[in-house]
Order: sequence, then structure tokens, then C-alpha cells
Amino acid sequence: MFSTSVIILSISAYLALLFGIAFYGDRRAEQHRSIISNPYIYSLSIAVYCTAWTFFGSVGYAARNGVGFLPIYLGPTLMAALWWFVLRKIIRISRKQRITSIADFIGSRYGKSARLTGLVTLIAVLGILPYISLQLKAIANSFLIISNSPSLSLSSAAELPLWNDTAFYVALLLAAFTILFGTRHLDVTERHEGMVAAIAFESLVKLLAFMAVGAYVTFSLFDGPADIFSRAAAKPELAQLLTMDALPGGYASWFSLTLISMSAVLFLPRQFQVAVVENVNDQHLLKASWLFPLYLLLINLFVLPLALGGLLIFW
Repeated sequence: MFSTSVIILSISAYLALLFGIAFYGDRRAEQHRSIISNPYIYSLSIAVYCTAWTFFGSVGYAARNGVGFLPIYLGPTLMAALWWFVLRKIIRISRKQRITSIADFIGSRYGKSARLTGLVTLIAVLGILPYISLQLKAIANSFLIISNSPSLSLSSAAELPLWNDTAFYVALLLAAFTILFGTRHLDVTERHEGMVAAIAFESLVKLLAFMAVGAYVTFSLFDGPADIFSRAAAKPELAQLLTMDALPGGYASWFSLTLISMSAVLFLPRQFQVAVVENVNDQHLLKASWLFPLYLLLINLFVLPLALGGLLIFW
């Protein structure tokens, strides 16, 4: 498909752009001319909820469970309607008590217990490690797929030596970015405006890229969504994916996944960081409460057509 040099050059250019945006955001913050004091940037930063799993996991999940992927995004949409009452109170409490993490917040609600704070921190660290590994694996596998290397396959990628492992270099770059724009400040209560600006820009790129791929498959490989759904409905094994029973467990699974995702959009460490710690003005919640659900709607607009289209082509 593409040569390795072209892919590496494109990745380097994109990373340089992210570093540039983060550097510019930090410089503006030092000049007291914040670029993240904007409800649109704030809403896009909260969209960090949509990670690499949205690209790989949601389409793959929809290919197995059809419309059963919806609760993962229905929960955050419902929670966004409550942000003006729930999230605004969390932001004000965190600001008053100088809280900088979800562990601090939970510990402060129970007598500022250091043991509870430490336990929550440990759970968050252990819980997030497999998630980070999945993100790195997704990036590494994407590199192999795009490069279409004849000597490598996804199954043999895990056997690569460390110096040939794409995920290793991605991890180093992400660590460098975090150190430069996330942890280099001594004041833990200081906002990381450059990092937030880069996250917001990346959310916009993800949205545009996913919609572009979805539009190409839906309108170039097929004759629109109606064509995909009608052809899928004609196959009994695919028609089942368009029903509520496609998700194992039925309505109980729909309810539990919706409830879990409602909690995730508030209490995942990264979500708490961008939505609470990095919040500049709680009035931004007025716009974020409908801009974020709109983002979720747009980025999931082509999930089911992509899943069904792939099944129709490769079945």
C-alpha cells in the first residue's frame, strides 16, 4: 500500500504538528492568553472518550453485536444531559479543595483518607495498563496493515525484537509528550493547556478521518446506507444484528452497558482530568452538554454501515 518511509514521514509530520500545538498552547498560557478558555475546545477535549477503540473496537463490536454497540455511547449522551447539575458541582468541589485526580476526589469525600486515595490510585494504574497496551497494539497493527509488509503479519508482530517493534517507539514518543506537556510543571494544580489543546485538535482529526472512511465505504463501495441495510436485512445472519437481541443478554446487557458507560465518561482518569481538572470555566458545560453528544453522534454515524458493509464484502 504505502512505503515505510512515507508512513514514517507522515507520522512524524503529524506528531510534530501535535507538539507544535501543545507548545503554542503552553506559550499562550504563560502570556495569560489561554486558547483553551473556549467551550468548543473544552468539548473536543472531553471527546478523548473516543480513543483508538472507537476506530477498531466499535466497528468490530458492531460486526459481532450489531446495534448492541450503541449503549457504549448512549450512556455518555445521557450523562451529558446531567452535566450542568452533576459535573458542575464536581468541578466546583475540586476547584475549592485543589483536587487533581479522581483518587483525590474520592478520598476527599471520605474524610480525606490517604489509604483510600492510595487504593483508588493503585486500582486506576492497574486498570489502565491493559487499556494502554491495547492502544499501542492498535497503532502497531495499523502500521503493519498500511505498510502491507510481505514479511510481517499480525500474528508474528508479537515476536518482533524490541528495536523493530512499532509500539515501543510509539510508547517512547507518548512518554516524551507527556513529560514535556503533562508532568514537567512542579505545581500539580497548574493546568496543562498545551496538552488539552493537542487533545482537542486530535479529537477533530479523529472525527474527520472516521467520517471520511465511513462516507467512502457507504457511498463509493455501496449505494448509500439504504443499500447496505437492505442487503444486510436480506441475509438472516446479518438481519439479526439489526435487532435488540443481537447483544447477548438482551435488555439486561443494554442497561448494564449504558450504566457503565455513564460512569466511565465521568470517572475514567483521563475523563476526570480533562472534564474537571483542566476546566477553565464551568459555564462551558452549557455548550459541552450538547456539543459532546453531537460529536458522539457524528463519529458513530457510520459505525453500523462500516460493520455491515465489511461483513457483506468479506462474508
